[in-house]
Order: sequence, then structure tokens, then C-alpha cells
Amino acid sequence: MTASGAWVLDVKQFSNVSVCFNFEIPSRNTERLREALVSGELRLTQESNDSFSSVRDRPASDGADVAGTLQITFIHNEPDLRIKVPSIPG
Repeated sequence: MTASGAWVLDVKQFSNVSVCFNFEIPSRNTERLREALVSGELRLTQESNDSFSSVRDRPASDGADVAGTLQITFIHNEPDLRIKVPSIPG
């Protein structure tokens, strides 16, 4: 993502099931990000492809940043990740 000019704003991990990245990217770099994701063998949904197309079809003078999320779901047969939460004194 960062090689495409995106700034990762937040990351949330949901056990070992998925991870979600919130990011912003200059609209002129969105096609570079899409190509990087596809070359990394990530399968994009039709909705994701449509979103990339809508940004690509904007006028070239529109240099605004675009906010987005990247949700990655891991497919495996492992049990949920157990994270021990420390107790709070008092």
C-alpha cells in the first residue's frame, strides 16, 4: 500500500480471521494500488473493482485524496486466536 502512495491510518485485527486497513491515497495513485493488489494474488470483489473504476474515471485535475478500507479474510482451518487480556487492578 505504501509503495502505491497510500497512508495507512488504522489497522484492526479480528482474531486470526481477518484484518482491516483504513487508508487514504491520492486519487491519481489508485490504479497503481489496484494493480499491486491484483499482482499480489488478492481477489477483488466486483464492488471493489467498480470503486477503483469510479475513481479512475474522475477528471485528471481532481487530485483529492480518497479514503478506503482493505479487508483481508484469511481462509484456514485453525482455531480462533486466543489473546490473553491482562486484568485491570482495582
